[in-house]
Amino acid sequence: IDSMAGGVNGPVNALYCDNDTQLVYVGGNFTSTVAGLTTSVATMRAVSTGSLAIYETATAAWRALSFHGLDGPVFDFTKVKDRVYAVGAFTSTADNATHIALGEQPINLNACTLTGGNSAETEGFNDPHNIVCTSGADSTGNTWLMRDKLPGYYRIDFPFRTTPSLLRLMNTAYEGRGTKAIRVEAAQNNQVLAMSYLDPESRTEMFCGQSCPLPQDYNWHEFRFVDNDETLANITGVIINIVDWYGMGGGFNKVEMYQRGKYPL
Repeated sequence: IDSMAGGVNGPVNALYCDNDTQLVYVGGNFTSTVAGLTTSVATMRAVSTGSLAIYETATAAWRALSFHGLDGPVFDFTKVKDRVYAVGAFTSTADNATHIALGEQPINLNACTLTGGNSAETEGFNDPHNIVCTSGADSTGNTWLMRDKLPGYYRIDFPFRTTPSLLRLMNTAYEGRGTKAIRVEAAQNNQVLAMSYLDPESRTEMFCGQSCPLPQDYNWHEFRFVDNDETLANITGVIINIVDWYGMGGGFNKVEMYQRGKYPL
């Protein structure tokens, strides 16, 4: 029995075994092979196979596709002469902005206006600039905290309108504090923005809006902006609302943001 390197991360609708090439074509409603999943939602989107995968029985491994799969489900396969064709509800390949590597074009946060809502009164922990472009430990001058037992926000206003693609956060654990859940809004109209993240246990992409979870550790945690281009285009900034926290209050140790397209400076 061949486990096919863990299979794929969604329903399978069709299998085609090509005896001539010793390849197994897999089609369905999935985004990646299990072997292709990583701990990063950004790289997960970059290696997406989009409802189509090919397994090499000779090497017991998935074959790398020359494109990012298809933009809809696959229901069947058919072979004509020496070519295998996929049949399904798709219109093109999935090689578009949603599937490119999301963490390639950083936004210069030092050029942005940064505001901390309900920042801590403790000197050394109340400056929202503390967590930008820093490699420092979770300590004074390198961490931004909120006031105890109060909700707050971390606001980033861009100097130019842009289309955000990825938010990366590193939590604080200073004296047991930390951010447990966030809600991200567009700064210009307070519209809640839909996000996705990679569940560390199931290694599947999960979606959130009103409450996106943030583990209390010193790892980078990535949130992908998943709204349509019309919603995300020309955003003037984002508000990261801290809606739940660990210990006495929330905060962050590091923050990064990335965008689609060129970002004028």
